[in-house]
Amino acid sequence: MKVRLHIKGKNLWRLCTLIVLCIVLSCCYTIITGVDQPATAVVGSTVNITVHVNNSCNSGGTAHFVFGFLTPTGWNTAQNAKITYTSTKGNGNMVLIPSTTIAPNSNGVNWPLYMKNTFGNAGNLINDVQWTAYESDVPITYANGDKISGTVNITFNNIGADGNPTEVKLAYFVANDQNGFTSDGNDGDSSPTTEYYNEFINTTCFTLTGGTGDLVDFCNPQLTTIDPPKSLDNDIVTLTYNNNVTKTALAGAPAVYLCATATMSDGTTVTVCGQSANTMLTQTTSTSGIYQLTFWPRKLFGAVAGQTVVSMTYFITDITGAKQVGYGNSSSPFTYKFKCT
Repeated sequence: MKVRLHIKGKNLWRLCTLIVLCIVLSCCYTIITGVDQPATAVVGSTVNITVHVNNSCNSGGTAHFVFGFLTPTGWNTAQNAKITYTSTKGNGNMVLIPSTTIAPNSNGVNWPLYMKNTFGNAGNLINDVQWTAYESDVPITYANGDKISGTVNITFNNIGADGNPTEVKLAYFVANDQNGFTSDGNDGDSSPTTEYYNEFINTTCFTLTGGTGDLVDFCNPQLTTIDPPKSLDNDIVTLTYNNNVTKTALAGAPAVYLCATATMSDGTTVTVCGQSANTMLTQTTSTSGIYQLTFWPRKLFGAVAGQTVVSMTYFITDITGAKQVGYGNSSSPFTYKFKCT
């Protein structure tokens, strides 16, 4: 199916977000005729997004609209987003689908997990995004030959509830509660046969500014990442260094090392910067250029009872410690705050 996005308004994106496109009603095919969304917003503000949808049906039936919305986990979308719909078949609210509802053709999982299993992180590079699933408050009845048009209207209050400036590929999905993600393989442009979903459309990233946290960039490859992205000092974490992102002083090194300074809850600092087995990141393969170290922060920095590791700044070095790489391949250190939200 060929999809054209017509984005209106000088402050709106052209090809503004990643659209996951599916059929809205059983035995219908769907095109997205436009998505209205600002390119940027400020943490804590209200953002309005409109997804325009057209449908053509070749049989009759009744089904609920299903809408999926992919956002960073820390945004608490279920609590902060209000979603409605308007259509030539009527208007109403999109309500959260209970987590106990099993999606059709999903091998027994609920809608958010079905979306995750099918579409993954939709091009986002950090695994800290989630699908939130909604359905229309009433079923929609349609007839053979119906041409249906409508919009899904999102009002997102307190966007960026975790307080972090963010670069992220938002994603949208539209389906129905009868068929799930099934398709007959036709493109839907002229075929009258059943078409339940088609392709992804990748676009640019949404930018969220302001806030008190660290920048979270889901879109662009980073020299270092920490998994899980949100963790406390008592969690086991894996630090990954990707030397393929840009040319650095560590190109070709068989191993690289962590040189880190932790700030503790009592205001003291602890530096761990020796080139040893405890700080060595090993290459995943002999030529991958990707290095990893799994460690327990409390142990690495020697935290004692009643003391926690609040944050750390760090560099990646060679075995001599003379060559080091910092944030953005600069002389400034990488930073990481230990927090669970």
